[in-house]
Amino acid sequence: MSSEAEIGSLVGLRPPAVRAAVAAAVREHWGRRDELHPIQAKAASCTWRSGGQVVKLARDEPAHFTAGLLASEVIEQAGIETGAPVRTRAGELCAPLALGGRPWVLAVLRRVDGSRLSMHTVAPPVLGELLGRLHAILRGCPVGGAWTPGDVLGHMTRGITPSHPPSVRRLVTGAMSGVRDYYATMPRIQLLRGDGPEIFSVNGTDVSAIIDWGGVRAGSVADDIGCWTAHGATDLISRPDYTAGFLEGYRRHCALAATDASAVPLFQRLRIASRACYVTDPDALIAVESWMRNAFPH
Repeated sequence: MSSEAEIGSLVGLRPPAVRAAVAAAVREHWGRRDELHPIQAKAASCTWRSGGQVVKLARDEPAHFTAGLLASEVIEQAGIETGAPVRTRAGELCAPLALGGRPWVLAVLRRVDGSRLSMHTVAPPVLGELLGRLHAILRGCPVGGAWTPGDVLGHMTRGITPSHPPSVRRLVTGAMSGVRDYYATMPRIQLLRGDGPEIFSVNGTDVSAIIDWGGVRAGSVADDIGCWTAHGATDLISRPDYTAGFLEGYRRHCALAATDASAVPLFQRLRIASRACYVTDPDALIAVESWMRNAFPH
């Protein structure tokens, strides 16, 4: 299926109708008339290339979408390229758009140079240093609109299905319980990346940009660290070794309280367990359980 057809399928309209509606909204709010060329359609967003920029349509709450756009704008102003938003003629970060009987939000983003870079080609201290820089910048960013710990845990709770075997239920509820207990100690809360490192490179090796700020959260920095290190460890480098190298780089740019550092494994467990939520395929669930056992053998 082409990107254009995927976009139409996601929105629930014929592709030409989607393209026409988006183009009209871009003309109205941004005064831009460049032709739209489809890039991709994901679970809750669609993107097009428009001249030297990217048009993004997302099925998201406007407050949360705006929080992510604001975060990317603040970080880009601090010197890290993010594909930050181009504000509308009225100075807004995005614009609402109704399509297929559903509310969507629309943004125009600066297009970053280079190509996607796998996190596994970047040394853990280098990636940790990047996240430390991001967290240091985000400490001054408002958390309004970001997903809260309660939002995240509530989503995971709803993702436990009647078809889940008892072992999967224990995997998810146990990971959630550890994080819930940690938040009961009232750790410092700030705006977070909230997702993995969607990184770009202009030379194929070094990180030159980090895009896609659609998952911002308000929570402990241990959440982001747990996410990146859970996904960064491989058969070639163990989770403890990867995490140690990552934290070495992180601390070069951002202080990390001992209590937050000790909570990182809780969020590693949470990220792995989240992969089982809403999933019913037996083979996929077995793979998640195996991942958890390999990451935490004791």
